[in-house]
Amino acid sequence: MSMFSGVQSDEPAARGLFGRLRVWCAGFTESSPSTILPVAEPQFEREALPVSPHATTLGMRLRNGDITDVEANEPVKDWESLQSSEPIQRSEPLQAETRSTIHAESAHDGVGGVPEADREMQRQSADVSAQRFNCPAGQTTASDNEPVTDAVVGKAPPSSPQRPHEPVAEEGEKALIESDVLYTPIGLPQLISVEGLGPFKRVLCEAGADATLHITASARRSFVAVDMQAGVAIVAATREFHDGALYATYIKDLERAHIAIREEMVATEDVIASIYASAKAREAGSVVPETSRAIGTFRDVVEAAHEFNTSDVHWEYRDFNDEVEVRFRVDGDLYTYRRMPKALVKRALSAAYQDLVQRNTNSGETFQPSAPQSAMIPIVSRVDLLNLRWQSAPAVGGFDVALRVLDGNFRNVRVMQPAEMGLEASQLEIIDSLGNVSGGVTILSGETGSAKSTLLRAMSFNMAGRDLRKQYAVSEPAEYPNPWLSEISIARRTDESDEEASRKSAEVVRTLMRMDPDDLTVNEIRDRVMASLVAELSLTGHPVRTTLHADSLIGVFMRLAGGRLQLPMDEVSSEKFVNAAGNQKLIPRLCPHCKIPAQDAMPVSQLELLRSKFGLDTSQMACRNEDGCERCRLKGLFTRAGKVAGGTKGQTLAMELYRPTPEFLSRVAVRDWQGAEKMWRAERASGFGDANMTGKTIYEHALYKASIGVIDPRFIDLTIRPFAQYRVMADRDGRMPS
Repeated sequence: MSMFSGVQSDEPAARGLFGRLRVWCAGFTESSPSTILPVAEPQFEREALPVSPHATTLGMRLRNGDITDVEANEPVKDWESLQSSEPIQRSEPLQAETRSTIHAESAHDGVGGVPEADREMQRQSADVSAQRFNCPAGQTTASDNEPVTDAVVGKAPPSSPQRPHEPVAEEGEKALIESDVLYTPIGLPQLISVEGLGPFKRVLCEAGADATLHITASARRSFVAVDMQAGVAIVAATREFHDGALYATYIKDLERAHIAIREEMVATEDVIASIYASAKAREAGSVVPETSRAIGTFRDVVEAAHEFNTSDVHWEYRDFNDEVEVRFRVDGDLYTYRRMPKALVKRALSAAYQDLVQRNTNSGETFQPSAPQSAMIPIVSRVDLLNLRWQSAPAVGGFDVALRVLDGNFRNVRVMQPAEMGLEASQLEIIDSLGNVSGGVTILSGETGSAKSTLLRAMSFNMAGRDLRKQYAVSEPAEYPNPWLSEISIARRTDESDEEASRKSAEVVRTLMRMDPDDLTVNEIRDRVMASLVAELSLTGHPVRTTLHADSLIGVFMRLAGGRLQLPMDEVSSEKFVNAAGNQKLIPRLCPHCKIPAQDAMPVSQLELLRSKFGLDTSQMACRNEDGCERCRLKGLFTRAGKVAGGTKGQTLAMELYRPTPEFLSRVAVRDWQGAEKMWRAERASGFGDANMTGKTIYEHALYKASIGVIDPRFIDLTIRPFAQYRVMADRDGRMPS
């Protein structure tokens, strides 16, 4: 339905049509502030200022029904000429006695000569507008430079008591006025103060060379663009500047810089000045200088990741896609955070790698998408110090950059203890005993991101008599703050081969062997040279802690004795060599507030298998609620299917941990791997529903956590091994769970 459907004309069809078109065009394009009726937005009331009766415009006259038709360039008549003109054609013209009655009453109403009937209509119209725009009743809006005048709301100006009073609007005329106010195409929300803008990142139109948008010094008084988040901005300008040519130019410049305009607002010069002042004060207290928009984008993503308690950030750049997908790993699952312009992402990654990396940790001075690169980036997120482990690699049709988000606070160090990770009492007993050893190596295995380094760090921190020992650590590169020891970080160049990198690490370890070490933590055993050095240190009385990629506890010994490492079997099977070996995996914890009973989510056949094969009580088992609740939903993170992340709350550690016995090592010496596994698992002393983890595998530890409702049993079946395929062994008394 047309917003001008109530306008009538006595002109002939041909002349009247073109005349009306010219009038409507003029009403939309007129630059006078008094013709602009902004969309009703919540504002503070301001005192109405008087307006001259000669300031009426073509659009106002059309809305008030003062004319039937007019030429587009016809000059505006003054009130006296309007009074002397012929009567205005209306659907129900007022009688002479009615007009005289209104004039008589207006002399005593005290509100600028507006009769009570007109005031009631204005209040009703204002109430309707307020309901549509959630604005308080009776409150009106105006631009920064246009006072709230009587001409806008239909009153006669106080300075012109001789102005003829308007009759009570008929139903069609009232609807026309309301639609003009509510649906004007040029209305903008008004920004009252800088607090109304909300938390923003930075101003995009600063005066420096690194500014995203370059504007003139005079334009800074009337225009500002602020960055709300990566690639999204809000623009505020005065009404006069918004109507000027420079405004459209600046908007296009932002679009060329791949900045999306979320909202355009109107503000006074004072509010705009306060925005600039707020941004300047924030930059003065910033810990890390933001030298460019590109680095600001990188920081935005990292800060968002930190807010979501993300462990890894993945930037997935593909030539065949229009945008780059940025994904966060939270509680072990990957969710999409945002899709960003490719040019913006490439500049952000290049700037971050070149300007933010820690010295001696980067492989190459500049970011090279076509080559694998690693580095460490210290960064501040709000009040927290973070350490980002950068690893990039070329991919088919693009490249990937993975950032591991680590704690980087060296002054207030917090070491997560094994008990916080979800280990049971029997496992903690073994961990505690490893703090009182003389020589030997502790080897942890597991997939990437299974908290191996976190557990090794806790073991180093808990070493007995640590204050009286000289501890070293060798990392490639350093990840966590370890201020209680001396850590050597090894950087790897882009063009460096595995052999050269191995030789470099070996030289560092050989150097440390001559620096009076008491114990040593090695980031990872990757080749035979490093394995030989670890064996030499551990067999000469130095406690060593390290990691190794293997799929099980038995796999640790198999890798030491074969494959690339090929240590002598007499060393591998020596009681002085391996103090303990373990394999671990992080599993999402169920949200305790919205998890659902397993009986309502799992097939009856699976529940029966858990009872019959593993001897578990399924009454306390629970499953993940994919919809989540207000306490666990991660609003802003989505699956690729578009579903909001939810249903989990943190992670817990499932682990198999074992201190080898002489009987076990005798099987290892002859490479009887199945016999060694049976020897270890035969030490099991309780059922799978019991917390005692002696002789139990990582799978059986996960079963226990599922039996008490901590994790989803379906996770075990889908990601570790199906229930039907897992092989159960008898305990030390020869009993089977079934």
